[in-house]
Amino acid sequence: MQPVMAHRINRWQKGHPSPPWELMLCPTHRCNLKCAICSRSWESEINPLLFKELPDERWLTLVEEAAALGVKFLSIGGGGEPTVRRELILNICAKAKSLGMEGSLQTNGTLLTDEDLEKLVDMQWDHMTISLDGPTEEINDAIRYPGAFKQTLTRIKGLVSLKKDKKSTVPSLHINTVVTAWNCNHLTEMVNLCHELGVDEFSVVEMIDYSPDMSSYTLSDEQKKDLQQHLEKAIEEAESLGLPNNLSGMLLQQQAPLLSAGAATAECNHDLTRAYCLEPWRGAVVTSGGQIMPCCFFWDENAENIGDKTLQDLWYGSYLTRFRENMLAGDLPDQCRQCAFPDSHIHRKLRQCLSAEKITQRRLREKLLQIPHYFTKLQQYGLKGMLKRFKEKRKIQRALKKEDS
Repeated sequence: MQPVMAHRINRWQKGHPSPPWELMLCPTHRCNLKCAICSRSWESEINPLLFKELPDERWLTLVEEAAALGVKFLSIGGGGEPTVRRELILNICAKAKSLGMEGSLQTNGTLLTDEDLEKLVDMQWDHMTISLDGPTEEINDAIRYPGAFKQTLTRIKGLVSLKKDKKSTVPSLHINTVVTAWNCNHLTEMVNLCHELGVDEFSVVEMIDYSPDMSSYTLSDEQKKDLQQHLEKAIEEAESLGLPNNLSGMLLQQQAPLLSAGAATAECNHDLTRAYCLEPWRGAVVTSGGQIMPCCFFWDENAENIGDKTLQDLWYGSYLTRFRENMLAGDLPDQCRQCAFPDSHIHRKLRQCLSAEKITQRRLREKLLQIPHYFTKLQQYGLKGMLKRFKEKRKIQRALKKEDS
């Protein structure tokens, strides 16, 4: 839905500040596991503010404020495992769905019971992302923790079976893999495993080096060189199996150099298409302690707190306003300069959609020029595929119309 997000973001350029499209809630920084590639395993000291968790009631009223403000997508994640506060998470999910929001839950899955999964299916929760970092027990557990592979597969199979029994397509199940030195040459096997399990989508992300002690998980120069080939093979396999994935996004990152912060923001003035990152305009993150952040990669203990203010107050408040102004001016915090998200496929697509908002006068001409290609597209995607793409386009058009109403 990047075109609809871009449409909302574009209002800022017209002098009309708009509400966030997405809100990520991180109800806890605690976790029941200690995975080798998690920041929690390598941080010498975790800020105590993250353990001063907001009470259940505040999280639930925050969901109500988000819906009232115009948030369309609610994501539940965090530096810890959200389902450590299992009852709260289920209540947040139920409230979000009752208020008409689309939602996603990021979890290791180990604390969810069969009854919990049934509740999520019955309430028509939209998306669930579970981490799996290897196609075998040997690879996965060396990256995560002993017994992780068996536990995760049991949870995945249980959810897939439950959806089948209830004839439900949701929650869509996404498997996420962090690419490391241990699994970078096993991406095709991961694609096959996801297909065998009945997973709806497979995604990969780059590992973040939190400590020099993580060197055994960092790709060597030779592995980095071979990664493009592994990605291409995995993409080919995923396409043959019809498995949705984001592999092409990582491939694009391998083929193109990382954006330069200076080049991306030079002379941008108020042109958001040239802002280094669009996250501060797209959404916000609320940490376990209530601090509001412009994205999930950023942390500042001096940020404003949701504990005694409303979401609307903070979204249009001084802290995020100043952050956006600095982003436009190219005055970036070190955390932003070290982040690879601006070069990701998702962010590039959003930036392209935002640029398209500025050339509306060319749209009719572009549509006319596309007519000769329709028959080619029909051959490429088939009648069923073309119908699916048409429905997706109509869905976006209706969403854009609703945004303007």
